[in-house]
Amino acid sequence: VPKDPILADTPVQSGLRIPWDLAFAPDGRMFVTERAGNVLIFESGATNAPRIGHFSVPAIRQLGESGLMGIALDPDFARNGLLYVCASRTDEGEFRNQVLRLRATGNEIALEGYVIRTGMRAAAAHDGCTVRVGPDRKLWVSMGDSTSRQLAQDPRSLNGKILRVNTDGSVPTDNPTLPGASAPSLVYSWGHRNVQGIAFQPGTGIPFASEHGQDTHDEINILEPGANYGWPLAEGPDPQRRFRDPAWTSGNVTIATSGATFVSGQNWGTWSGSLFVAQLKESDLRRFTVQGTAVAQADLLLDRKYGRLRSPVLGPDGALYITTSNGSGDRIIRLTAIQPP
Repeated sequence: VPKDPILADTPVQSGLRIPWDLAFAPDGRMFVTERAGNVLIFESGATNAPRIGHFSVPAIRQLGESGLMGIALDPDFARNGLLYVCASRTDEGEFRNQVLRLRATGNEIALEGYVIRTGMRAAAAHDGCTVRVGPDRKLWVSMGDSTSRQLAQDPRSLNGKILRVNTDGSVPTDNPTLPGASAPSLVYSWGHRNVQGIAFQPGTGIPFASEHGQDTHDEINILEPGANYGWPLAEGPDPQRRFRDPAWTSGNVTIATSGATFVSGQNWGTWSGSLFVAQLKESDLRRFTVQGTAVAQADLLLDRKYGRLRSPVLGPDGALYITTSNGSGDRIIRLTAIQPP
């Protein structure tokens, strides 16, 4: 009979500079992005595992909250060595967010090209820039409104959107067609302010997103193709029913919901299937239960113990690995769950 898990947390890496996101290779190596523009490779997620690789992404412009952010490994990484990052860069004289294709040959990384080169404005805030591979083997990319809120309601803009793109940069044929458009685009859903978490529910593959509110209503949204989530015309539930309502909100405060992931596995016991969301402002990790479309906060963990938390990622060992975002002396924390005897 599954039980509530017993949790243990320990720092596994320290002395990092705003590590934003991480991803594990099939062989156990841990790839970590630092916002300043570095991709670091560690031998594994073990405590103090040696750093065995380092790549500086060229032309990164770290301004305010922007820089090198999300990372995801190709579903066929073991065969092709491809990985994808979302980054704020100066390119062709413009300040842009871009999804770049990198290739790892052993522990050497090289810039291979672009998945999305144009159409995503960058700014000192609200860049989104989370990238995840879905169960559909597509890349899912969050793109903030780049502090130009009207872009979130502009169907021609890629800002204020969740994007779904083939790994070669082409538009998936089954993407939705937005109002006023004649064909599918890279946009999967719109009306977003600044999404920093994308997670797929185990079993169903349904996409969930965690989003920063302005002064109220941080949100967890269940993403539906072509759905409009209302920003900036509505935050939280829309009394006029014009937009898709969030599955959960923080109400009349913000807690700065950042990265998100589901956990599954016997070690999590009764918590298997839960959604975990890291908080920047409130400096904690929160567990949410998901029953269909009902999302409820259940537990508050690591409260102010490690400072601002950014990206929780489920490791191959069934533990959560979480980046901190304090600006100096940042760490990666491993949260292990075991079943009591």
